[in-house]
Amino acid sequence: MKKKSIVHIITRLMNGGADENTVFSCNHSVAIGDDVTLLTGLEQSREILSKIDSRVQLVVVEDLINKIDPIKDLLALFKIKKIIKKISPDVVHTHCSKAGVIGRFAAWFSGTKLIIHTIHTLPFVSTNFVKKKFYLIIEKITSFITDEFINVSKGTMEIYLKYKIGNLSNHHVIYSAFDLDKFINANKHAALKDLNTNIDLSSSKIVIRMGRFEKLKGYKELIETFNKILVKFPNVVLILVGDGELLAENIQLSKKLNLEKNIIFTGFTAYPEKIIALSDICIMNSEREGLSRAMLQYLAGGKPVICSNIYGVKEVIKDDINGCLYEVNDPNGLYNKLLLLLSNEEHLNKITAGAKKTDISNWSLELMGEKINALYNSSLLVK
Repeated sequence: MKKKSIVHIITRLMNGGADENTVFSCNHSVAIGDDVTLLTGLEQSREILSKIDSRVQLVVVEDLINKIDPIKDLLALFKIKKIIKKISPDVVHTHCSKAGVIGRFAAWFSGTKLIIHTIHTLPFVSTNFVKKKFYLIIEKITSFITDEFINVSKGTMEIYLKYKIGNLSNHHVIYSAFDLDKFINANKHAALKDLNTNIDLSSSKIVIRMGRFEKLKGYKELIETFNKILVKFPNVVLILVGDGELLAENIQLSKKLNLEKNIIFTGFTAYPEKIIALSDICIMNSEREGLSRAMLQYLAGGKPVICSNIYGVKEVIKDDINGCLYEVNDPNGLYNKLLLLLSNEEHLNKITAGAKKTDISNWSLELMGEKINALYNSSLLVK
């Protein structure tokens, strides 16, 4: 296949799974010789920017923002259309809801040959009735100008097909990858040094949760649940890994509950694999995810996962085999599962052994890059 010109579009570049997926996709394409341009808004973190291959052309569109703003959204649409028209790419590949809609229409208005959208999460799940209807209408309209959909899990594909957004022939599952070896071979002793904490971790059970501090990630619920757990297990330590707009709010909640001696907030870390290696139990209690990369990273590190039973997770988490599932609408679900693993060492050891045996080879970076490139090539051939 001849050299391709590809434009990726994402609303923001923060320290999240969708953002890393986008960057790794760009990097793979330039590594095999394609021309790649990445369009994003002003909201960026230096950590994710540092991961972008220098051969990727980064273009900032100031009016591309996360919140709905009709004026800025319209300005972003025209600016992106102008950029796409100038580049005249073979492929426009959009990511996330906002950039997905604006970017696909900009590409369509520009006459782009191939328009692809990656579904990282479902905007119309775990929201109110009015928002759900609005998002569904927008997604259905936009689906008519979308050539191919990439899903990060079978669960997202099933939901989109349920609502008749796209069809079986143009939906594909390509898992959101990461550096597997880094997590498989991580050393927990390095984490003890990096954490630089006064809390004694040597004789404690360690529970961790990784992810951006956003409402749907369930950090408030987790901290309040952990506070109840400490009544029975006062030596357990909770390590919360990540940054985000609700970080300060959750730190304040921790202080209000007098949990400073039992909760460590690391902020962003470039070495999450070390902290996973240090842990005994990992948590993924989101209300909505595409397929949590943190969850996969826990398993790559051989750690058991307590997980909310949202769409997609059963592809990987087998209840009472490599993790524990609980229903999102069960107010005591997270507490009961955490209590079970902390009070029953034999059961914890069994789940840990199951986690170590989990096959996560489908989440390799090379495989993801190869599958995305193959989709580009096969779809362009029929255009």
